[in-house]
Amino acid sequence: MKTEVDDTSGDGACDGVGVGGSPNLGPCPEGTSGLVVGPETSPSVMECGGCGERVRERTVLCVGGRTWHSRCLRCCACARPLHDQHSCFLRGMRLYCRHDYALAFGAKCAKCGRSVGAGDWVRRARERVYHLACFACDACSRQLSTGEQFALLDARLLCKTHYLDVVEGNNTSSDEGGDSESGHKGGNKAKRVRTTFTEEQLSVLQANFQIDSNPDGQDLERIAHVTGLSKRVTQVWFQNSRARQKKHLHTGKMKGQHGSEQSMDELSQDSMLLSLPNEV
Repeated sequence: MKTEVDDTSGDGACDGVGVGGSPNLGPCPEGTSGLVVGPETSPSVMECGGCGERVRERTVLCVGGRTWHSRCLRCCACARPLHDQHSCFLRGMRLYCRHDYALAFGAKCAKCGRSVGAGDWVRRARERVYHLACFACDACSRQLSTGEQFALLDARLLCKTHYLDVVEGNNTSSDEGGDSESGHKGGNKAKRVRTTFTEEQLSVLQANFQIDSNPDGQDLERIAHVTGLSKRVTQVWFQNSRARQKKHLHTGKMKGQHGSEQSMDELSQDSMLLSLPNEV
């Protein structure tokens, strides 16, 4: 049984597992973490970092340079035993399991406020982090794609169209890229409901777009099957993404010439990242 411990207290690095066979094991060397396995230890030299009592176990856990009874190595939030876990977290001499550490200190989505878990695909806008599906314009709720420009204005995430509306004082807006069909007489148009993609669907679409921005019919059917979308919706998504990419490349050389665009950021491929555990 081995335990790898991540020390986030800054008091010492945790280097994994140490194994010793001395008849009398001394205190754990400063900064070491893991298991020390040996014969019956001397009760006069080892005290548990949790309960303060002498450690008499043959198998000793070392976390943050201190020894622990296996029964005392528990998460301070949920009391879950940590001696059989692959990793735990130490912060201010308080031990956490991975789940509770992420809840207490992990990154949270700037849109929904939920925790960003390890392995989640995220978008980063400056210092803010978003779930992939939450990265949408606050004005029109349209999810933003790679190659688009966006702006953060008073903590609001805006697409280029609505950012320019705000800057230029124009309260009217258009449903950019949306389909519409004739409605009542008098020229009124009824807009179709825009398709909203889930985080998983977007990650699949974006990954395939990076490989081939113009897939053939067979690939479109495969992608549609994987995402659970219709072939038509998948095809339209790729068409819109290619159009945005082409527009971005065409206007890239002119970026910064207009004052209203100077505060806008560019949504690049690198902004879609796989979130990793908040470990130090």
